Amino acid sequence: MRKKPGIYFALLLAILTISHANEKFAFGREGHPNGTLLRSPIVGVMQDNQISVSVKGTQTGRVRIKYHTAGDTIGSVTEWARLSFSTDLSVSFFLTNLEYNQLYQYRVEFDDETYTQWFTFKTFPRPFQPGEFSFVFSACVRDKYAPHNVFATISELSPTFVALLGDQMYADYDGDINSGPAASVLAALRAKYNRNFDEYFQTMSSQVPVVAIWDDHDYGRDNSDRTYRYKAEAKKVFKETYPIYPFRVEDGGLDYKFTIAGVDIFVLDTRWYRSPMQDGDIEGKTMLGEEQLSWLLNGLKQSAAPFKLVFSSVSLNDYGGDTSSGRTGFDSWMGYKSERNKILSFIEENQIQGVLVFSGDQHYPSAHILNWQAPLNSVSQTDTSIVYSLSDLGSVVFDFSASPLHYTRAAGHRLLSGNQENPFYSFEVFRKEWSNRSLTSVYGFVEVDTKSSEKSVSVKFYELDSETTRMIELYKITVINANVTDVQTQPSAVPEFYLTTQNYPNPFNGPTIIEYRLAETSEVELVIYDLHGREVVTLLHGIRKAGRHRINWDGTGHGGVQVSSGIYFYRITAFSSQLPSQLFSVTKRMIYLK
Repeated sequence: MRKKPGIYFALLLAILTISHANEKFAFGREGHPNGTLLRSPIVGVMQDNQISVSVKGTQTGRVRIKYHTAGDTIGSVTEWARLSFSTDLSVSFFLTNLEYNQLYQYRVEFDDETYTQWFTFKTFPRPFQPGEFSFVFSACVRDKYAPHNVFATISELSPTFVALLGDQMYADYDGDINSGPAASVLAALRAKYNRNFDEYFQTMSSQVPVVAIWDDHDYGRDNSDRTYRYKAEAKKVFKETYPIYPFRVEDGGLDYKFTIAGVDIFVLDTRWYRSPMQDGDIEGKTMLGEEQLSWLLNGLKQSAAPFKLVFSSVSLNDYGGDTSSGRTGFDSWMGYKSERNKILSFIEENQIQGVLVFSGDQHYPSAHILNWQAPLNSVSQTDTSIVYSLSDLGSVVFDFSASPLHYTRAAGHRLLSGNQENPFYSFEVFRKEWSNRSLTSVYGFVEVDTKSSEKSVSVKFYELDSETTRMIELYKITVINANVTDVQTQPSAVPEFYLTTQNYPNPFNGPTIIEYRLAETSEVELVIYDLHGREVVTLLHGIRKAGRHRINWDGTGHGGVQVSSGIYFYRITAFSSQLPSQLFSVTKRMIYLK
């Protein structure tokens, strides 16, 4: 059994880590102590023409961000925000009114007129138009093995974003912090993150947007669940560490959704609501909790995207699953099959196509197919690649797992060859066998194309070659979807025909204005939905002439009942009179403050 540090060790660890970080990662003009950061900024998800950036300083004071497109001399600045000890000298900013597919420069400015160097990032492709994007996904960044130079290799790929799928630090390894008063655990959690974000990670995260979720070790302890006693402290530190994401609920788990190039991406929280893994796997045992599960299922059903990507910190297939901690059961979806089967059955019953899950924690790269039926045919196949078409597969669900990003130990279970013929089990497309003694890194590189007539998602698995210290490609899986047309998958494929802007003001506590434009007389529908996909009110359903239109919403639902504060969505759908049976639809997010 590992010896747990007490409060004094935790506080000493925090002080030493901050001191080391200040010395190594300070920015600003020499001689001006206010002009320093504890680390480089971290760029987050782009949503509704805005992107969030997390800043962590070295002392209290006011800061802001100045930003502009590359090559411009005149730009924008955020409002001033204060760094305080209550948030560990961290703050997240929203950079607003951004243009899509543009390179931006930004720097952090201090109220004593000092400032950092310039950083750069590129904004996302338009959310509801066809496009191309890429991302890297992996999990498990063990800080014992810092520095993490794998992040330098990731930067060379120039991905649109990087998805960190859990265990970005280990609260219970290399000094277990799961003991003592909450204040000492809070300090130790902060220190663990600070020491793990080395120069390679900082260089990457200051220029490549980061999508982050947690798993058991950065949530708290091995195989932790909703009963973890320090979950509130863990969530506070997570929100101090990463940029603000569009969370489904602010006072609950860390699940959220965003859209890019006509593809909907659902980011799950598999820890905050989950039942203990040793509970019997019967009706009621949950990984996601009732509300998050409903939100996911409704979101998948309503999505018209050619691909629906789901990020999960634990693998969906039948061969992941940690059984450590001296408890029975499995830590992955393998131990929550009752709820997993409910999801798979819903997808099959509603004939939902193009669901691709990207998961972590399995500790070897793999690709599996669930919800399959024989024959499971591929379009083409070689020793190192395979191509599938959704038109041949129906409502299958792909599960791609890539981890560890920087760790040594493999987990999971051996393939049972007989299961490859049994649709009740995951069909294994690819698996890389691991040695527990070899130190290496793996990740998946995903390229998504919704512009071509044959829309596709390509997943390449990479492994670090310990001799050359370069990443080598292991296997490539491509999924194509030729069953949809542009106007079905992207609402604004023809912008001159149909256009809507973000509602304003947003957030709002009175009336907000929603504008849209038509190039021809069309039947138009405008519906407000809540976070669970339930209809709040239909504001418009009728014929409208060509031109620009606007409509107000005052936060009332059916019967004039005032809605509660929170996140809502409005969807505008226009049925073309020139192109019978085709429609254009846009969904946008807004925040109502009562």
